[in-house]
Amino acid sequence: MSDDVSGYPGAPPGWYPDPAGGPGQRWWDGYSWTDAVAVPDQPPPPPPPAPPPWAVPPRAFPPAPGVAPRPADGNARDLVSREASLAPIAQLALGFFGVDYLVSLISTRLDLAQLRTEGHQLRLIYQAAEHGQPAPTFSNPQSINAVQSILILVAIGAIVIGCMWQHRAASSARSLGLPSTHSPGWGVGSWFVPIVNLWMPYQAIRDCLPPDDPNRRFVLRWWLSVVGGQVLVLTATVTAFFSGAVSLVVSIPAALFALGILANGPRVVHAIRAAHQARFTA
Repeated sequence: MSDDVSGYPGAPPGWYPDPAGGPGQRWWDGYSWTDAVAVPDQPPPPPPPAPPPWAVPPRAFPPAPGVAPRPADGNARDLVSREASLAPIAQLALGFFGVDYLVSLISTRLDLAQLRTEGHQLRLIYQAAEHGQPAPTFSNPQSINAVQSILILVAIGAIVIGCMWQHRAASSARSLGLPSTHSPGWGVGSWFVPIVNLWMPYQAIRDCLPPDDPNRRFVLRWWLSVVGGQVLVLTATVTAFFSGAVSLVVSIPAALFALGILANGPRVVHAIRAAHQARFTA
């Protein structure tokens, strides 16, 4: 049976012709055939549907059609279980990029006077070099405070958790027969390779979902927010050395990208977990 828009991986619950060839009808609970059989002259009341443990709650993030459920495989089930165990904290990890961007933008506004002073020193150094004069000493009194130190540690932790979850999710997707562009290891490693990290991590996470899954849009929105926000946050910081007004203008869309990360990051993890758990038949 094909996926149904109601959220069940098969047809909605109901009486259907007995697939075993019997004279009556057999009750389909939305996930598998039950033992309840109705004869034509006296149909019994339908038993209540009992979703299996791996079922996705209706209307949560229904799996897309196109990839049929497969019988439960011990290795695949273990991989999906390990992925699901890390999913709650991974939702925070993928959303943390948005928090990091917002904190960076706020810090830039708070340190604007100091950044303008450093920008003025840079101009003096450039002018001295242009005229062959001795360059003045560059003074940078800023140091990393306790809050920034904690933020750096949390960011490192979020990166580690995000990479672990991505590897588990990609391994689960491969064990479930979903097509992938990159191996789980290369998908994680591509984050740390310049240039290719502009698109390969997106492809690796996108391929954790079936090709026609509508929830892939959350992956694209999250990725565009990550890349676009990173560019704008850096631009807002650099322009703050020379113009507070320009930096403020750039900070507004950067903040919107950060909010996009917070909105779509957790959805990506939830959608992938739901799609993988729904691949199993009872």
